[in-house]
Amino acid sequence: MFVNRQVMALIVAAALCGALAGVGGPSPATGQGAGVFRTPLGGEPPTIDPYFATDFASGDLTFLMYTTLVGFNSSGRVVPEGARSWDVSPNGLVYTFHLRDNVTFHSGRKVTAADWKWSFERMGDPALKTSVADVVLAGIGGFDAQQKGGGGLAGITAVDPATLRFVLNPEARGGFLNRLAYYAAVVLDRDVVERGGQSWYEKRDAGSGPFMLREWVHNDHVTLTADPQYFLGAPNVARVELPIVTQAATRLAEYQAGQLDLVQVPLADFQRIRADPALGKQLIVFPRAQFIWLGPNPRVYEPFRDARVRRAFALAIDKAKIARTVFFGFYQPAASIVPPGIPGFYSGYKGLSYDPARAKTLLEEAGMAGKLPPLTIAMNPIAQDYQMAAEAAAAMLKENLGVDVSLQRTEFANFQQGMNRRTAFQAFMTGWAADYLDYSDYLDLLLYSKSPLDRVSYASSAFDRFVDGANAAPTESERTTLYHKAEALAVEDAAMVPIVFTQFALLKKPYVQGLQTTPALSGWLRFNTVSVER
Repeated sequence: MFVNRQVMALIVAAALCGALAGVGGPSPATGQGAGVFRTPLGGEPPTIDPYFATDFASGDLTFLMYTTLVGFNSSGRVVPEGARSWDVSPNGLVYTFHLRDNVTFHSGRKVTAADWKWSFERMGDPALKTSVADVVLAGIGGFDAQQKGGGGLAGITAVDPATLRFVLNPEARGGFLNRLAYYAAVVLDRDVVERGGQSWYEKRDAGSGPFMLREWVHNDHVTLTADPQYFLGAPNVARVELPIVTQAATRLAEYQAGQLDLVQVPLADFQRIRADPALGKQLIVFPRAQFIWLGPNPRVYEPFRDARVRRAFALAIDKAKIARTVFFGFYQPAASIVPPGIPGFYSGYKGLSYDPARAKTLLEEAGMAGKLPPLTIAMNPIAQDYQMAAEAAAAMLKENLGVDVSLQRTEFANFQQGMNRRTAFQAFMTGWAADYLDYSDYLDLLLYSKSPLDRVSYASSAFDRFVDGANAAPTESERTTLYHKAEALAVEDAAMVPIVFTQFALLKKPYVQGLQTTPALSGWLRFNTVSVER
């Protein structure tokens, strides 16, 4: 049950006062049915079109309402989803998927191979300019031709209603199966999309996942209802309520007031919660495939056009100190971009270690010593982590380089739009968590020059060649070697400045059972296994 958010704010303020006084026990929410599960979104979703869902809020909703061919289990292993099985040709270039026969859209229509083909062709439509096509489709034969106006994807064939075949481009084959586990690589109900107009997703989803869109009240909440016909079995809860709560402290207070069942723990409160006799028992800590990073934007802050200046900024930030003092050792300093837990993690790589003397020398070589203009760093508002990291980095940059740094706070949707425009922020502090467990989810998306998510406008032909080579490599070991070369180049160019690798810390009510966790996304798998047992 949703109540007015302004009234709720007063209730939550009182609850927060009690929480800070050490009141940590669960307080059942009045009126909550046993079939309702409640967890917040950290901001207003910019969209719920899966092919444009590149933020946490949109991604979480896509994950709950839609179906991919394959997915990851809690151990990170690729498992069947919309496909019951698949075959791979001896040369690794032809994948044949055998679809489940009981997958239906929320409209009731059965999902067929033709729906998958249409969906992927829509994703790749150059006129649509989706955010995820390069990630999912680049390895499929015919994708390059489609981008040049060549119509559909020649490399995808609906052999029959239950069989879908992909023929890969040998020059871009890398990580194909992992890419299909990306939460946005979903099948869409063509009827819903085509009849619903440009904003079809506002009132009705086009999915076949465990939950269906019931209501989206902008800047307030999203409500999903269970699909009793879900192909893996009807979810255990009848409804998922996702209030939009932008402040981490408010999310925690609502949890303690009994208004939410699952929340991420604000890092500023972690030690208190861990020591609390009641809340400590509700705490779940596990690895996360995420890093927090500083994005220098050479389009807006002219000194960043010189790699020596970017390196100086990277060398002037003491990541180990930030991990130790700001994040009390809960997070680890990040020398590389791709975090532990991703296959092929670059273990032992040192990156740009803290060296303020070398940083000053680089500024002198660039002719910028004592001449740096003031810098503004925008902060992702969805979690406290980014502000904590930004405040520490700003102080170090002032101390070591003499640059005056101010911090910019903005609403989540504005922050996301500002990064995507690439001309709004001089620099930004944000994070990137795995959408799927593969190197490509980091280097291909964040730094490849043709990627729509290259928000720092990194344009290195050498980097692109390493990534292209990785994706053409016939073996995983060769692919990993080339990715390591690309990663080292980007780090040493200071295209972005990795700060720390993170962990998950969640609070879950004792009456919530069946939650499955993952190092990717927001830390949880689809809620179809969750039950609320009072």
